[in-house]
Amino acid sequence: MTCAEARSRVRAALQPLCETLPPRQATLLVQDACLVTSELVTNALLHGAGVRDFDVGVRGTALTIRVGDHSTDPPTPRAPAPAVPGGNGWIIIRRLAAEITIEPDAAGKTISVVLDAARMAA
Repeated sequence: MTCAEARSRVRAALQPLCETLPPRQATLLVQDACLVTSELVTNALLHGAGVRDFDVGVRGTALTIRVGDHSTDPPTPRAPAPAVPGGNGWIIIRRLAAEITIEPDAAGKTISVVLDAARMAA
C-alpha cells in the first residue's frame, strides 16, 4: 500500500458524504483526510516495518481511517528540531483527529483515526 493508493481509497469513500456538505467543508474534510492518511501510511512504512492492512469507512459525518503495521511500538511525538526535517506527523494527526485508537496485537498494531466533518466549519 502506497500513500497515493491509500489517499485514493479515502477520496472514494468520502465522495458520497462530500456531496452532502457545503463545498468548503467538503474540501477541508478531503484535505485533512488525505493529510492524515499520508502521515499514517508513511509512519507505518518508516517506523512499523510496512503497512499490514488498511481500511477506510464512513458513518454519518465521521470518516475512520485504520492502518495496521508490524510494530508493537506506540507512536511517539518527537520534539521539534528546526534543523531536522520531519517529526511532525503524529502531532498533525493528533490535532486533526476527533478520536484516535491504538490497538496492539500479536502481529503489531492498528491505529484508527476518526475525522468528523461535523466538527469542521462550513
